[in-house]
Amino acid sequence: MSIAEVLSGARRWHVEQGDALAVLASLPDGCVDAVVTDWPFGIGDDPITTATGIHSGSRAGRDNTWHPPSEWDKALNPEWGPAVCRVAPVVACFGFWRKREEVVAMMPHPLRCEIVWAKDCHTSPPTPIASRDERIWIFSRHALEPRHFETTVWDEPIIPTWAHRAHKNEKPMRLMRRLVRWLVAPGAVIADPFCGSGTTIAAAMVDGVRAFGCDIDPEHVATARHRCANVEAG
Repeated sequence: MSIAEVLSGARRWHVEQGDALAVLASLPDGCVDAVVTDWPFGIGDDPITTATGIHSGSRAGRDNTWHPPSEWDKALNPEWGPAVCRVAPVVACFGFWRKREEVVAMMPHPLRCEIVWAKDCHTSPPTPIASRDERIWIFSRHALEPRHFETTVWDEPIIPTWAHRAHKNEKPMRLMRRLVRWLVAPGAVIADPFCGSGTTIAAAMVDGVRAFGCDIDPEHVATARHRCANVEAG
């Protein structure tokens, strides 16, 4: 399988192991209808671990030992913005509210709207107030043409426990299907250059959208491929 096969319509999906910037640089200009991605937020979102160690299966208060430290989340790379905007006229990305100006500054496409994902519980300690939301920013070269009516606040539950996540920042399938369906029609092609465990790609496939992505972590790539193969098999 290859990205070229997805772009040509020969395949429904592909997940590649590799650095996002390198993979994006290999793609033609404007080759996909949208980039939909949950890239690193640049907030140093490390788990605070205890003596029990990583992957011990315990969680107490702020301690999360299910997943390794987020070394990849130390800072935003300003090269990401031009890279994703070159390959797609529309870019949807998740982010933390404090990083909005930094993300806007690195994006060639204008910010067209901000969606607040309101979770069903708080997911951070009170610093100074416990957050139970994330932002989804939609950048577009031209005026947005959404496929149906939506509002700026999306009430969607999170995946209920750390133990059920293949990735520490894994998004719920229902949320990602809602986002993809709002942005593109069946038959479109989307890319996720920070695909993690593959939720975006799997969500797109369920609704008839071709999708490809990449991740630098081989374990996440293996998980994403397995998930997408299961969706394809029905």
